[in-house]
Amino acid sequence: MYYSRTGNTKKIAEAIASAVNVKAEAIDNKTTLSEPVDLLFIGGGIYWWNMDKTAKRFIETLDSSIVKNAVVFGTMGGLDKAIKDMINLLKEREINTKTESFSSKGKAWVFINKNHPNINDIEAAKVFAKNIVKSLI
Repeated sequence: MYYSRTGNTKKIAEAIASAVNVKAEAIDNKTTLSEPVDLLFIGGGIYWWNMDKTAKRFIETLDSSIVKNAVVFGTMGGLDKAIKDMINLLKEREINTKTESFSSKGKAWVFINKNHPNINDIEAAKVFAKNIVKSLI
């Protein structure tokens, strides 16, 4: 599940989903999870060094009785501090959260990371997802 304002995080979410044979689902301010999941890949864009408010709100609705394991991914123009914030927020919800995460550059404005996420970022996301699933089997 992911939130993407510009489409960068959506590209990574779709790569992860295709690698593990699931559907990438966008979240909005009304999204909640009611069905149990063994592993939740949760992603969001990083804006001005912070996690997006929509992704944060979604994480705040999650319950450890519904989400068995979680792993975080995101795209950013610069620093990835928000990835750590997402991990910490999931842990505060008492959700078993992998410390490994995936982040890639994402196009920001017109000139920063102009060609990202690129094919290398997409392939790296797929490898990451497959390795996470393997580690839980």
